[in-house]
Amino acid sequence: MYVKNKGIFLTIALVLVLASIASLVFRGFNLDTDFAGGMAVTYEINSEFSVSDVEAIANEALGADRSPSSVQRSGNEVIIKFGFDNDLDNDEARSDFAMTKIAAITEGLIAKYGAPVEETPAEEATEETPTEETPAEEAPKTGVVLKSQDIVSPSTGRELARSAVLMSILACIAILLYVTFRFEFTSGVVAVLALVHDVVILLGIYSLLQWSVDTNFIAAVLTVLGYSINNTIVIMDRIRENTRHARKETYGQIANKSIAQTLNRSINTTITTLLTIGMVYILGVPSIQAFSLPIIIGILVGFYSSVFVAGPLWATWRDSGVKKK
Repeated sequence: MYVKNKGIFLTIALVLVLASIASLVFRGFNLDTDFAGGMAVTYEINSEFSVSDVEAIANEALGADRSPSSVQRSGNEVIIKFGFDNDLDNDEARSDFAMTKIAAITEGLIAKYGAPVEETPAEEATEETPTEETPAEEAPKTGVVLKSQDIVSPSTGRELARSAVLMSILACIAILLYVTFRFEFTSGVVAVLALVHDVVILLGIYSLLQWSVDTNFIAAVLTVLGYSINNTIVIMDRIRENTRHARKETYGQIANKSIAQTLNRSINTTITTLLTIGMVYILGVPSIQAFSLPIIIGILVGFYSSVFVAGPLWATWRDSGVKKK
């Protein structure tokens, strides 16, 4: 079944890869401040608030043609990231732009959640001054406090992107060497092609939907590289065992048999992992969701490549070698 319908499976994979590459070329990425450069401003909001309300305030302050690259909440603190205008070509202009936008965001937040209460100087002790036996109750903090404002340099983001690409290439080379040593060269090449398939489609989805690409996404891609190879290795191991005991079976029949024998394991592994990561995404804070979402996509795409791409591709390669001989 799997090898017999390889034309359909491989065509679907090829179309998805080509569509992803086209999106990467013509649409590019929606780069977060971590890569494009900009400001990361942290506020402490000492009252009930929602991320959507803060994001709406930031959108209004930044202008109709600009929106924050991300708004992340951690407890009673919120981090707002936004980029610079493209026509700002020097540090002084970027600084003036940033200060203007930060002042507008701060004003909007204070209008919504109130200004911070200034501390009053300590009064002289009187007879009514609380003692150790009757401690004074601290007044609850209120209002919005600007905690920090950090500049993210575009050069830092470019260096981070280069490092991520280099790490991905080195990971693929290491996987190729390991699988070649553990199994054979054909299996190693097929495993790496399956990984490239997974990563390109994952990148294409983020490019097509213009989801924000930040450091969490890079970490998730590297995680997907490690996870996606798992099902492929299981299938390749079963193919090797069946090849040793094969008599008159073709490589296509061996691949079919191996995929069928490992299919339940692949499905169970994928479902249990998705359940765990899915709960992390549903219950997690935005920063955790930004890390778990690409992993969920990578797991689904990786399952498809392991079952419907790697095995049939291996059989096609080996059978073509037999026909040439």
